[in-house]
Amino acid sequence: GSSHTIRAMLGAVASLKKGNRPLVLAARNVHKAFIYACAALDIDTQWIYPAEFNHLCSCEISAADVEKALRECSTKPDAVYITSPDYLGNISDVFEISKVCKKYDVPLLVDNAHGAYLGFLKESLHPIHLGATACCDSAHKTLPVLTGGAYLHIAKEYSYLYSDAKEA
Repeated sequence: GSSHTIRAMLGAVASLKKGNRPLVLAARNVHKAFIYACAALDIDTQWIYPAEFNHLCSCEISAADVEKALRECSTKPDAVYITSPDYLGNISDVFEISKVCKKYDVPLLVDNAHGAYLGFLKESLHPIHLGATACCDSAHKTLPVLTGGAYLHIAKEYSYLYSDAKEA
């Protein structure tokens, strides 16, 4: 399912890097697919911790946490990566986090594996609608898909991440 789309998101970001190894700032509650993809793609990771860290499965990152990590980073990262909703159902403020990422001109990648339904709410909470650069949805977790179906979404203004991307 989403493991492939996580690799694709990170692969797209890594393919744009010239010179040094890519660097991704990531919330500490990432899925192991993120860790494996970073290892396979030779991507460095710097962890973002929330102001209050209570549980490994829940790492509620705020826009202020992301801005602090971006300000304190010694080199400009190639992406920010969050998991929302997390494994306990907590949803990050993707809209505010995306504004911070745009301010620093850094793509926001969202593991939305447990939130594929968010685009179908009366007021969409889907990461792409809230300003994320790219995100993955795992259809078999929250939508009626029987196998490991997943979707990779890329915001129109970031279609350059994939040479074959078509504007929807």
